[in-house]
Amino acid sequence: MRIGQNPLRESKVTPPSQVQFCVVTHLPNQDEGYHEHRLDIIKLCLNSLRKHSSVGEINIFDNGSCPALLYWLQDEYKPNRLILSRNVGKVWAQNALIRMFPKDTLIHFNDDDVLLSPGFVETELQLLQEFPNVACASGAAIRTMFRWACDATIRWAQQEALLEVGRFIPDEQENDYAISIGRDPQVHREMTKDDRDYKITYNGIEAYATSHHMEFMGFQKQLVKATDWSDSSAMGSMRPWDYAMEKIGLRLATIKRYARHVGNVLDEGVYNQAKEERMFE
Repeated sequence: MRIGQNPLRESKVTPPSQVQFCVVTHLPNQDEGYHEHRLDIIKLCLNSLRKHSSVGEINIFDNGSCPALLYWLQDEYKPNRLILSRNVGKVWAQNALIRMFPKDTLIHFNDDDVLLSPGFVETELQLLQEFPNVACASGAAIRTMFRWACDATIRWAQQEALLEVGRFIPDEQENDYAISIGRDPQVHREMTKDDRDYKITYNGIEAYATSHHMEFMGFQKQLVKATDWSDSSAMGSMRPWDYAMEKIGLRLATIKRYARHVGNVLDEGVYNQAKEERMFE
C-alpha cells in the first residue's frame, strides 16, 4: 500500500568531494587501562586531520564506541559523514568506506591514533602523481615495515629508478615509534639492527619503498581492488591488506614524516609536537 509519492523523489543531492578523508574510530569504554586516555588521543588526532587538510570532506565510521566519544563526534566535531555501527571490525569498516565513493576519488585513511602534520596531503599526492602505477602512499616509513610486501616495489625500483639501501630513517623517529607501541627504544634498536631501509629516487623525487596501513592515501579505483578480503576478528590483521596492495601497484612513503603513531598515551614527545603545530589553540 502507498499513499502519495515521496516528496523528495525528484530532489537533487550534492555529489561527494573528489577528496575524502576517512577514519575508523573505536572507544568501547574509558575504563582504567588501555582505553583510559584514548578519548583525548582520538580528539587530538582528528583535530590534526581537520586542521591540516584544507580540501575535501571528513568521514568517520565509528565501531560501537562509548557515549563520551559519540557525543563529541556528533555534537562537537561534526564530520561531513558519520556512520554509527556496532563493532564490525576495522577491516569491514574500512572496506565499506572505500566502496562509498566513485573510482576517481582520492581517499586518505588514518587510524584514530595517528597525528598528522602540515603538508601531508600535498606530499603524498605528489608521490601518487609522479610515480607510475602507485597503489598507495604513506606519510611515514617505519623500518620493520620493509620486512614484508615491499618486494614488488623494490624490484621495480631496481629496473626503473635509483635504489639505495642503508639506514636512512632518523633514529629519533624510530625511537618515537618504539615508544608509541610500548617498546623500549634500546630494545627496538637491537631488534632492527639487521634491517635496512630502501630509498627510491625517480625523476628527482625521493620516496621509501614501503607503506603503512596506519595512514595512507590512494585513488578509489586502486584501493577498491584490495577490499575483497575480510577478517572476522574485531581488529583484524592488516598485513593481508599490505600484500593485497603490493599486487596492485607501488607502495611508497614520504621521506619526511607527516604521520606519527601516537599510541594510547599522550607522551611528552607527542605533546611537544602538537604544541609546536598549535593544536591546542
